[in-house]
Amino acid sequence: MLPLSRLRHVVAGFVLITLAATTGISVSTATSPGHHPPFALGSTSGDGIPRGVSHTVMLVTGDVVRVERAGAGRQVVTVEPAEGRELIDFHQLELDGELFVIPHVAIPYLDGDQLDQALFNVDQLIEQGYHDEAMDTLPLIVRYGDAAAPFGDDTTDVLASAEHELSLESVDAHAISVDKRDAAAFWDSVDNRDDADVSATLDHDIEMIWLDAKVEPALEHSVEQIGAPAAWEHELDGTGITVAVLDTGIDTEHPDLAGKISDERDFTGSGSTNDLIGHGTHVAATIAGSGAASDGLRTGVAPGAELLNGKVLDDGGTGLSSWIIEGMEWAVAAGADIVNLSLGGGPTDGTDPMSLALNALTEETGALFVVAAGNSGPASTTVGTPGSADAALTVGAVDRDESLARFSSRGPRLGDLAIKPEITAPGVGITAARAAGTSMGSPVDEFYTAANGTSMATPHVAGAAAILAQRHAGWTADELKDALVSTSVAAAEYTADEQGGGRVDVARAVGPGLYASGMVHLGTFTEDDDEHTRTDVVYTNTTDTDVDLELDLTLTTAGGDEPGENAVSLEQRHLRVPAGSTASVEVVVAPDVLERGRYSGRLTARAGHTEVGSVISLLKEPPMHTVTFSVTDPDGRPGTALPLAVYGDDPRFDMVTDLWQPGQTITREFGEGSYYVFANMDHWDDEYGESAHVVVLPELEITEDMDVVLDARDAVEVEIETPKPAEQTGIYSYYAYRDIGSRTVGNAVMKFPHTERLFVTPTEAVSGGFEFNSRWQLRAPMLTAEVVGRPRQELDLYYYSPSIALEGTTTLPVVHVGEGTPEDYAGVDVRDAMALVTPSGDPDFNALTEVAADAGAAMAAFVPPGTYSWFSEWQPGDYRLPAMSTFVPPRQAGPLLELLAERDVKVRLTGMIDSPYLYDVMQVSEGRIPERVRHVVDRDTSATVINRYHGTGGDEWVKEQRFGWREWMGSVINQTERHLRSPHVREETVSSGGTLWQHRVRHDSPWLSGIPVQGGMTHLPRTYESGERLNTDWHQAVVRPAIPRAVDGLTSYREGDVLTIRIPEFADSSSDHYGFAEDADEAWGDEVTARLYQDEELIFEGIGAWGDYLVAAGPARYRLDLDVERDQPEWEFSPRTSTTWTFTSARPAQPEEPLPLIQIDYDVPTDVRNQAPAGRVVHLGLTARHQDGLGELDVVRMSVRTSYDDGTTWEDVRLLDDGAGEYRALVRHPPLRATDGYVWLQVEAEDDAGNIVKQTIERAYGLGGR
Repeated sequence: MLPLSRLRHVVAGFVLITLAATTGISVSTATSPGHHPPFALGSTSGDGIPRGVSHTVMLVTGDVVRVERAGAGRQVVTVEPAEGRELIDFHQLELDGELFVIPHVAIPYLDGDQLDQALFNVDQLIEQGYHDEAMDTLPLIVRYGDAAAPFGDDTTDVLASAEHELSLESVDAHAISVDKRDAAAFWDSVDNRDDADVSATLDHDIEMIWLDAKVEPALEHSVEQIGAPAAWEHELDGTGITVAVLDTGIDTEHPDLAGKISDERDFTGSGSTNDLIGHGTHVAATIAGSGAASDGLRTGVAPGAELLNGKVLDDGGTGLSSWIIEGMEWAVAAGADIVNLSLGGGPTDGTDPMSLALNALTEETGALFVVAAGNSGPASTTVGTPGSADAALTVGAVDRDESLARFSSRGPRLGDLAIKPEITAPGVGITAARAAGTSMGSPVDEFYTAANGTSMATPHVAGAAAILAQRHAGWTADELKDALVSTSVAAAEYTADEQGGGRVDVARAVGPGLYASGMVHLGTFTEDDDEHTRTDVVYTNTTDTDVDLELDLTLTTAGGDEPGENAVSLEQRHLRVPAGSTASVEVVVAPDVLERGRYSGRLTARAGHTEVGSVISLLKEPPMHTVTFSVTDPDGRPGTALPLAVYGDDPRFDMVTDLWQPGQTITREFGEGSYYVFANMDHWDDEYGESAHVVVLPELEITEDMDVVLDARDAVEVEIETPKPAEQTGIYSYYAYRDIGSRTVGNAVMKFPHTERLFVTPTEAVSGGFEFNSRWQLRAPMLTAEVVGRPRQELDLYYYSPSIALEGTTTLPVVHVGEGTPEDYAGVDVRDAMALVTPSGDPDFNALTEVAADAGAAMAAFVPPGTYSWFSEWQPGDYRLPAMSTFVPPRQAGPLLELLAERDVKVRLTGMIDSPYLYDVMQVSEGRIPERVRHVVDRDTSATVINRYHGTGGDEWVKEQRFGWREWMGSVINQTERHLRSPHVREETVSSGGTLWQHRVRHDSPWLSGIPVQGGMTHLPRTYESGERLNTDWHQAVVRPAIPRAVDGLTSYREGDVLTIRIPEFADSSSDHYGFAEDADEAWGDEVTARLYQDEELIFEGIGAWGDYLVAAGPARYRLDLDVERDQPEWEFSPRTSTTWTFTSARPAQPEEPLPLIQIDYDVPTDVRNQAPAGRVVHLGLTARHQDGLGELDVVRMSVRTSYDDGTTWEDVRLLDDGAGEYRALVRHPPLRATDGYVWLQVEAEDDAGNIVKQTIERAYGLGGR
């Protein structure tokens, strides 16, 4: 067994990955997830199976992230650094299922709160349509310091590749767009960090750069539910109040809204303020609809209010943050008293651009902004922007039974843990105006539709605010907010973080005339605070009679703990509020007896049947301690850490930074508690070359000021032992994962195989979830070398990429030829020798190898200067150098040169291009890292897969790859392809123990290298059992379109009046393999034509049988034709297939009823060349089956025909019926000379219900032998 400490030596930058649990800003809908858009024929959305879904995302730094979905919630990620930054590090963060990729150059700006983390949220950039396939620019919002912005309204040369879009005066910022083609130049123009700096500020006096994130939109019984009719009885209906609706536009021709709009403006560039989505119209009618189209039944909350129509979401239902800000500025300038924002983004701490603008505009104008909380419940800390703004009146949703809607976002606010939302309102099954030609929600009739979401709850509160503003003319936003919150109806079963003050009640708000402070924060305290504080809660009496109040205060933590005896008290329990005046009561906090924790509750004031309430909150922080981190390298010297990550239960103390200069330290304050620390260090020594050292502290208890030394000397080597000699090939990676309270944190590092050894620090047993693992790809050594004779010396030679490769064993003399110039070879005999070359500067290895070959050398072996190494990995290809070309590790070159000075030296070389075995290893240490980290590849830790890679024609080289995920991982990054000569049979040992694996195999070897395998044939991610043995065939005939067995997401079914069809264009002999056509929308790609007929009428035609198709409700006869052509020299078999399914379908009683699409499986006795013997009778197995879940198929008819002359003539084939849909075709193959070398197949089958399949496959398999 060979411990894998001898890995290939290549030096290059590595991609460093940090998986963590924080939340970046992302914008999402405020309409409930229960809303479904109208169906589009030919939709390419899948159900868990990505149909070739891949995206590239250009980051603001100019680096490119490529993401490909792998199915089962997993994805594969590749990072392509910008030109000139090939050696920089990248950090990955996976946060609650969302992927962040952060270049190292951005970390100091993120750490200094100068860059928006959303700029690196790859999942959200894709979700918002900012991927490169959709947009060629990246929209940003830039805020400046005291200096003037470096540009006005035109493109500037100061910020390269940036074009000015909007000026946002409310936040002193500018919206710009950056040309992605030159994003790296933009980054260079703002990056102000010097190599000597340990911190940095952005150039040109830029204070902050945000992503200009996209925003999407987030009644009869509901109006009565909140008490609006009681206000109408007192002629309070919002008359004289202006409410701005910033949304998707408004259908001003709708009867309920006719004459309601006093002004309107489009901020989206769509050229119209009309509503093509239906969301804005629904919202506007909930606020102020007249109910004219329903004889008053569906009247809005404040039908007397006037409306402003600000279209800030485009005709696709999305908008930029800068559009929203510009719309807010316009609304208040146009005289809006209330601004409704039924839209929003992901959770923020209230310092994002939209929140800052909302706060500034409220302070400046007194307008009240009513904002949807969002639909990310039931998780906590999910209230999105701009609802996270201090000044926003943020609205959650309840149903008609007063139960909190599951989708309604909950608090506390991210960061400071403030109470959000402040109020709730009905938001489930809300019926209001339907814009003409739209189908948002569930249409009721021509004029109305029902919808769910905090988007629907928000206009109820906006309408209530309009009525209250009419009642109390001149009240400010704060007064309106206090009145609405303090008179809301609280539900005892919900906390303040879930409901704020409770459900809005218009009758209570306008009736008794008694109000209180709505939201009261008593303060944030530390262990050092001992002085009592006093906070006023103000009561306002607008009546002409004094009011005597009885006061009651309740406060607890989320776990029900009280703050401690006498820790929080009222100055008095009874209070008189004079008529037409105010009075206040002091809430006293004694921090010295206050128990640590976050408290919230309610101060209730009662006067007879009248009741008002204030939401009360306070926080006692844990003790703060100063912690200084430093690094010691394996030699005991000051070291570096890239990155250093620290996480605890409270995200406010998260730290991701770097110590990138030896001796550098960093000092931060942390709250007392347990923390997880991860630090990665690289090290070089003369004996072993480069090694990686990981210091993991799963439970760092911070109880006092302390110095933490991250000491790489404590780390032990990770040992991988294999049954046969093996070397690491391609990229490998290692991960650490930790559960911290309600959070999960993971870190990962990716390495190229120049890193020869991996070390990690042992730990004690860890409470809670913890894991360290490392991923290895190991094969038989491709090239081994040793010096002949004594002293014995092994050489870890590795190929230069275009080198010819050795197969077998040879012995070569070694000749040192200096720098390898033609002059160095003069008079030197290097015929059939290994020329040892010690070049300087920036060598041209191609030219130097050609010089060596011209001199007769069999190999040029290059020695890097000093401790420097050149990175290279052998790749197959047409271009080959005329001699072998290799690199010698610096640590081995010195002894070799010394030996050459003493005597003649020969080197014995052994080459193996095709490895007969492979080890895909996931080493796992769970619960603790032991004193010895040793993974033995054997039956107890692994399964064995005998893979037969069948030839597909053309070039002999194909690409394959096996991706590996642990259960907690959503993404793997920069795992790269492997090259394989086919046909080939290989024994592959795969780790068991719960690791998910997905194997992908291409039929060719695309020129693009260094990235994960994309496309090809694959299967869903799966696990293997210890000791399991499997045999698998890839690309074995017959390849054809088919729905594989037992693959979730590849079921074609009917639900209601929609046919959902998911048919991969390629499936082979293995039951779970599938693949898709590639570049079918391009002239050079696969050609695919799908046609769907309903009772002989064509209802869809497109480039794939993959989509959702609206059909008639009653029984109908359907025909689906699917023609596939792959015209490539590498695709010899099944170049064209034609399949027709004929079936009957009607609206089913149950959901997702599988369609009766008969599938044909083939069992052809071919060899790995996909050839069957000519001149013999062979048994060809055929199985006709239904999809899984539809029951056994009763076949009443099957026929098979063959052709041996490219379809010119056909022969009927005799069939033996084995029952249960299984048949044997007795196929008599003619002698090879009587054929064109191929067998065409035509198969037809019918079941007892009249469903039929007919499949024609050209050149289904080949013939060999006689």
